[in-house]
Amino acid sequence: MDKNQVHDVVKSGYAEVARQGGGCCGGAATATHAEAAALLGYSDQDITGAAADANLGLGCGNPTALASLKPGETVVDLGSGAGFDALVSAKQLGPEGRFIGIDMTPEMLEQARTNAVKAGHARTVEFREGLIENLPVASESVDVVISNCVINLSPDKAQVFREAHRILKPGGRVAVTDIVLSEPLPPEVAALAASWIACVGGASTEAEYLGYMRDAGFENIEYTRTPAGPMLTPSLQDPMWKAAVDLIGVDRIGRLSATVFSYSITAEKR
Repeated sequence: MDKNQVHDVVKSGYAEVARQGGGCCGGAATATHAEAAALLGYSDQDITGAAADANLGLGCGNPTALASLKPGETVVDLGSGAGFDALVSAKQLGPEGRFIGIDMTPEMLEQARTNAVKAGHARTVEFREGLIENLPVASESVDVVISNCVINLSPDKAQVFREAHRILKPGGRVAVTDIVLSEPLPPEVAALAASWIACVGGASTEAEYLGYMRDAGFENIEYTRTPAGPMLTPSLQDPMWKAAVDLIGVDRIGRLSATVFSYSITAEKR
């Protein structure tokens, strides 16, 4: 698929996720989205109230905790979805802080704006339609860039990190959680639309991913990782995966899942 085709596939897939109530990249691994979020490190306060409506079970980590957000900071979220991390962040940023979510899917943006109003954060939280490869944000205007299991969906990750670096103030930081591979996927697996929607098809290897960050100018890159294959296995019963299961086979998918990891990464702009 070329870049435009990838964007179309991802946009269509996540529009369906918004309509159906979530669950693709890890959200099907537990009985509820709240349980999945708790396993990723979100607190009980994070996953109750208005935030519960914004939690579609799409994350693979907790970038809001990773970023150590401070009151009054300005934060941009790459691929903000229904606004779950926005509402979690807004509590930490306080009335003087600002949160800007970027998403290309109108259905997600509509939900996110509604959720921000319901949560009482409409004054400090906003959502803009756009591509994470071309952020509608002024240069050097942001303290923190976060992202939760989204950059892997981009067909041009190098450009995503260049854009993140551009909008950060000197001394700003990035905190992302994402799916990263220990070895490349077989081409026939990576090409499947279903594997893109499930955050696998577009994933890079560690060397590629961290290389994109360094090339963009980020320094002091630190990361941890945990196996992410268990997140994906329950999804194999989903109709979205039927083509993959029929083509590749359950056993082979199981072996490939051992190469999939959830990374938590921080870095700085000098």
